[in-house]
Amino acid sequence: MGGQAAFACGLALAQPGEKVVLFDSEGNLLMNLGILATIAQHAPKNLYHFMLDNECYATTGGQPVPNAKNIAYDVIARGAGYPRAFAFEKLEDFSANVASIMAQPGPVFVALKVVPEIDHKPVGQKGGWQKRTRAQILQELRAELGITAPSCTS
Repeated sequence: MGGQAAFACGLALAQPGEKVVLFDSEGNLLMNLGILATIAQHAPKNLYHFMLDNECYATTGGQPVPNAKNIAYDVIARGAGYPRAFAFEKLEDFSANVASIMAQPGPVFVALKVVPEIDHKPVGQKGGWQKRTRAQILQELRAELGITAPSCTS
């Protein structure tokens, strides 16, 4: 649980010519709801905030998010000042709308219901994605999205 939404907002403001896509979780967002108002105030037109809602804290053992089934994150985002906010429970509905969402000016908030993947091992004993370095994660994300890493030349 970190400050990725604040980082994404700063990145979007610093790089206005690039689309910035943030993948967040409801557990993380609930611990820092104030970031929604901050993003809305700065209104980066290139920020797309996707929040994955699995209704639990999957990383730490699957503890349920209190009142998870009744929280309307899109309504919260709109209330904080996001001009555009959406919620999807079905992959088909999201797939049918994602292109038009990405064509809209930001900030845009999208809440997506997902099925949790819970590993009940203690955090220190987990393998897989929790043990990857940032470089490995970025490499995997770029490969998945078909993005070539920028080359650094002097």
